[in-house]
Amino acid sequence: MNDTTSKNALPLFLCIGDIDVDILFGVDRLPVRDSKVNGRRLQRVPGGMAGNVSMGLARLGARVRLLGRVGDDEDGVFALQGLAGAGVDTGFVVRMAGVDTFSCIGLITPDGEKSLVKLMTPAYRPEADDIVPGVLAGVAHAHLTSGGDPALCERLVEAAHAAGATCSLDMERADLPKDGDEIRRAIRGFDLLFCNAESRAALDEALGRDLFGLVAQVVTTLGAEGSRVDGEGGAVQIPGFPAEVMDTTGAGDCFAAACLQARIVQGLDWPEALRFANGAASLSTTGYGAQSALPTQAEVESLLARTGR
Repeated sequence: MNDTTSKNALPLFLCIGDIDVDILFGVDRLPVRDSKVNGRRLQRVPGGMAGNVSMGLARLGARVRLLGRVGDDEDGVFALQGLAGAGVDTGFVVRMAGVDTFSCIGLITPDGEKSLVKLMTPAYRPEADDIVPGVLAGVAHAHLTSGGDPALCERLVEAAHAAGATCSLDMERADLPKDGDEIRRAIRGFDLLFCNAESRAALDEALGRDLFGLVAQVVTTLGAEGSRVDGEGGAVQIPGFPAEVMDTTGAGDCFAAACLQARIVQGLDWPEALRFANGAASLSTTGYGAQSALPTQAEVESLLARTGR
């Protein structure tokens, strides 16, 4: 069996959400209200949560399809060319005429911490109508990177389950609907929910224990402290890995990609899957931009072997 045949036998992932171009600036500190900071332009790099997760999965050897939107500008070409080169299927990405591609300004401190400014356009994320017939054909798992549009969330859950696929949602605080009923609409029915400590705190405040009646399992990233999964079987928390951090942009997206790869492709149990994802995320912080240091399967396994984990 050749390599192409072997890869075609792997589960197919569908990533849905934002695709963008990030303009990164190094700053001496993150600005506060009515202040100035010193900075310098670092790089212009492809990004967006769906783009990052797609690239993360592709680097780990997975089969990936991407659904999102870009403008008909040079940024749109730039955002997709690396993904296509890595083997991501971009055939379902919508090219919007006369629209600017979504972009972000990233401010990066010397210790790698970041703040992002989102420059919103109609190409920010797909809508429910973009989930067209065929987009879920052959898909084993669908991952949505924004919960800000409950109609899109509901449509994906319905379409994924009808296609026999599982599905996950990454909920950021910036995209969290303000109304509790809208939050319930957005997350109900997903098999897995990813969030960071900030968005998890907001979800707990809005929903309390109702959260676990809406989704089967919740994975929370904890930065340098690692990650935790909560569900019917209780909670498992695994510590993170030290790293020579340059930029934490996209580390959460790398974590999600590695966690899905570990669970769905490798079939690892939760402690091992979190350990693998923590290792991948730590490696992703060693370069500028969300996609430059995304690791391969061999690189993550080497890290785990070196650290005795």
